[in-house]
Amino acid sequence: MKLAVLIADDQLSKKIIEKTVALCQEFAETPEITLIHVVNDKAIAEDVEVGLDLEVNLMEDAQKMIAEKGELLSEAGFIYKTAILNGFPAKEITKYADEMGIDMLIMGHHDLSLVQKMTIGSVAKKVVQHATCPVLLIK
Repeated sequence: MKLAVLIADDQLSKKIIEKTVALCQEFAETPEITLIHVVNDKAIAEDVEVGLDLEVNLMEDAQKMIAEKGELLSEAGFIYKTAILNGFPAKEITKYADEMGIDMLIMGHHDLSLVQKMTIGSVAKKVVQHATCPVLLIK
């Protein structure tokens, strides 16, 4: 079984990893786990000072974050791969899942205000709508 676990730099990601470890311990065979983080340098480019190599900085931060979260998997005896994607999160996540033959996506879901739901929606909602594999949401 191939699992893709989406993480961000927040407290929910620690809970996601802990729940993933518990789930994986129940499987008869050890699943193939990929930790995924999506950066979107175009969405934040306007807010960054001139001369800063945004993509490099975002990638370095993503690598550090994935390594920190991955320690919990390693401590539990699981080996994992990583993928850092760049673009609009829901689109990149579902595209990656299809291309890599992912059997299940595991991700967090934040509660959004009514205004946020109406204007931007949620990444989790878009992933659930467009993914061709099961999606496990963790709150």
